Amino acid sequence: MNREALIFLHIPKTAGTTLNRIIEWQYNPVSIYTVDPHRIRATVARFKKLPEQRRRRFRVVRGHLLYGIHEFLPQGATYITMLRDPVARVLSSYAFILRRPLHPLHRKLKAGRLGVEDLIRMTPHRQNLQCRFISGIGVGPDCDERVLELAKENLTRSFPIVGLCERFQESLCLMIEAFGWNVPFYTNWKVTKRRPSTEPKGIDMIREFNRFDLELYEFARKSFEENMRRNADVIRDALATLNSRQNPRGLKGCWYSALGTSRFLLTKAISAL
Repeated sequence: MNREALIFLHIPKTAGTTLNRIIEWQYNPVSIYTVDPHRIRATVARFKKLPEQRRRRFRVVRGHLLYGIHEFLPQGATYITMLRDPVARVLSSYAFILRRPLHPLHRKLKAGRLGVEDLIRMTPHRQNLQCRFISGIGVGPDCDERVLELAKENLTRSFPIVGLCERFQESLCLMIEAFGWNVPFYTNWKVTKRRPSTEPKGIDMIREFNRFDLELYEFARKSFEENMRRNADVIRDALATLNSRQNPRGLKGCWYSALGTSRFLLTKAISAL
């Protein structure tokens, strides 16, 4: 794995921002290619056109990208991702839109006082998003049993670690063990403190329109549990170590924060060049 690049397939609203901040401390920022969510310069399309010599130097490729980018990494690559219970993920996405005035759907949801059910009707092409990302079909095409099976196949073949948002610490410990990371501490980022209340029929609608994601999540959960059983002793020790450490405060905390911001901005700048 050390010779291969690491691809972090970041599915929206699955604790990916927290994991991204951890990844930035594990690798030289110059060796990280970050796909820009605003599609300014650091796009997947542009990455594919970079000279092979430059693509070969990247240790990490990350962002809201689809399965398949490993084909453009001549050094080989392995994937990681985080999955989340589909109902919780959709509710988190809805809350995120309501908090972001610049989001394309924010004004429409606010002005019309639209709920989760309305959002699902407006964005059927973005339901089963976890299947869409991991299968590689993306948003737009219909998601069906074939796409689900392809997503399962890709998880089994290319993802040695599939984390679960609901069990972030254990997921992180599996990654620490697999990749030799050093994580003295971490901070949770972009955690929604208040969830929108939803009627039972809204939950039922989320389940109906994300039934393939529900099956994929259950498939990944079983794999995660098996991985935990195989590494029980290591994970227990790693969890004890993580829970015994505290985030730095005062001047040291400010220094870490400033340095972390610098590393983040450097990866963005390198990716845009």
